Amino acid sequence: MKKNEVIFAGIDVSKGYADFHLMNECKTMVEKGFQLDDNQHGHQILKEIIGRYTSNGITLIFGIENTGGYEQNWVELLKKMKKSASVEVYKLNPKAVKHQIASHLKRTINDGVSAEGIAEYVANNYQQYRHKWSNSTYHDPTETSLQQLFRYINSLIKQQTAKSNQLEKLLYQNFPEMLSFCKNGKPIWLLQMLCKYPTALNVRKASVERLDAIKGITQKKAREIKELADKSVAKQSLAIDQMIIKELVETILYYQRKINTLKQLLIDSYMSPSVALLKTIKGIGDWSAAALVLLLGDISKFKDTNQLVAFYGVHPRFKQSGDGKWGVKMSKQGDKHMRALLFVAANNVIIHNPYFSKLYKKHLAAGKKPKAAKGIIMHKLLRIIYGMLKTQTAFDPKVDEINQEKSLASVNQQLPLSTAVRRYQSVALNAPISRTNHKRRRAVLEHQTSSKDVNTVSSQTALEQK
Repeated sequence: MKKNEVIFAGIDVSKGYADFHLMNECKTMVEKGFQLDDNQHGHQILKEIIGRYTSNGITLIFGIENTGGYEQNWVELLKKMKKSASVEVYKLNPKAVKHQIASHLKRTINDGVSAEGIAEYVANNYQQYRHKWSNSTYHDPTETSLQQLFRYINSLIKQQTAKSNQLEKLLYQNFPEMLSFCKNGKPIWLLQMLCKYPTALNVRKASVERLDAIKGITQKKAREIKELADKSVAKQSLAIDQMIIKELVETILYYQRKINTLKQLLIDSYMSPSVALLKTIKGIGDWSAAALVLLLGDISKFKDTNQLVAFYGVHPRFKQSGDGKWGVKMSKQGDKHMRALLFVAANNVIIHNPYFSKLYKKHLAAGKKPKAAKGIIMHKLLRIIYGMLKTQTAFDPKVDEINQEKSLASVNQQLPLSTAVRRYQSVALNAPISRTNHKRRRAVLEHQTSSKDVNTVSSQTALEQK
């Protein structure tokens, strides 16, 4: 090995250990693959191996898949070593690495093969993507912790939703009439009532005054609930049913209190000018604004809005080959937490923001289904947020309207066939082409003819004026 040589190292992480593979710039293995445990002894051995190479003037560039947690100890170790040795470490997108490994068409994929694939992926893409990898690896520790808090809050919301679904099934059996109050989720007053009176049988025995004493229940509503209980078609409830309903309600309320507390903690810990900027969009509050800015991170890592929406999977996926063009639903690639957050934000702006409400109704009138129309609003909202953060300007619907007009004008000017790809051979109709392609070529030729006529008229007018 020569001085100033670069060695690419792939790390395939498993729970409690990791496999390593080292190769040079020519993709030749420089050391047989090895496995180390994720403990003090394993870390010490890795330090010694790295020292053996770097002491000879060799730079080691490590790539490690972003597994969501198991890789972090190794990453932190290598980050510390970077201060005293020629070491670099980058977190990689597992999907991109997967395609690299699959391209070798190996019959057996084990940890050692995966480590080799990671090393090769780093070697192939280091020069092009090192800056992007660096942005995703070297996060502010506070921001990383807050992202973990966000994911924890989402896990609590998921558990709360599961309990809520269980409650709904039991409520359908024991007091189905109350589901009419649950069109937009279960209101707090209903949950508090179910803590005391979980079934129709219990409500029948309760007085209007007792129901009225529950916060959120008026006397009028108390009478209505009593009437519903008296006429209920529910089965005869057993004591065990009542106990389960009470347990579920108490758990849901506990989750709600915990979620609210943690949300406020995240909001208080992550107030920034960017958060205040997003709140200028009517319908986006403290929680949505803080969470969106936190998940987006440094927007400079995205070249444009097309790359941004593709990264979070809110774009429609299209495929074109020959004469055919296929469109499918939202791609749903990337971070599902961002899409869930955008879905909630889209619902809110549709209700509270006149501009987005108008757009939503426009797409519904055009024949889109409500879910598809909300997907379009998610896409639009993410693009607008990107523009606001990039220019550091408050939300202005006029800006988006101007951009839409420019985009529409650009689409109208586009020809059905790119003339750039035909730069070596002019467009002609005498090739053995399909009927669809014939129409496209004819449209291009007609456009070229009309452009020539306009230029000829302009030249004649100019001569006459002289």
